[in-house]
Amino acid sequence: MFRMIDTDNSGQITLEELKNGLERVGSVLKDSEITWLMQAADIDNSGTIDYGEFIAAMLHLNKVQKEDHLFAAFSYFDKDGSGYITKDELQQACLQFGLQDDHLDDIIREADKDNDGRIDYSEFVAMMQDTDFGK
Repeated sequence: MFRMIDTDNSGQITLEELKNGLERVGSVLKDSEITWLMQAADIDNSGTIDYGEFIAAMLHLNKVQKEDHLFAAFSYFDKDGSGYITKDELQQACLQFGLQDDHLDDIIREADKDNDGRIDYSEFVAMMQDTDFGK
């Protein structure tokens, strides 16, 4: 992607190259938004984005996207918007998908680090990132 945007092969992406590259991939960002992206990615304030800055920006965007997905998943279960997933809300999800709810107490017990009987967002994120969860 960096090479596709860096059309003059200088090893640096200029604001104009960024605009053109985003247009080629179908982006409909305003000039002010593209300028903001450029400034955010241009860590050394050189006026261009080098490969290292490009990679850092992509990693950051990937992290933000993952966080958005986690929040959307949490919100799906937190039906009442309380900021917590309760056993009742998990049971509703199981019913909706025709799943057995035999192990809900175990799931809550393992995820619920503060032992308040419900899963808050930070506990949900920890559970989703724990590759050994449920073992």
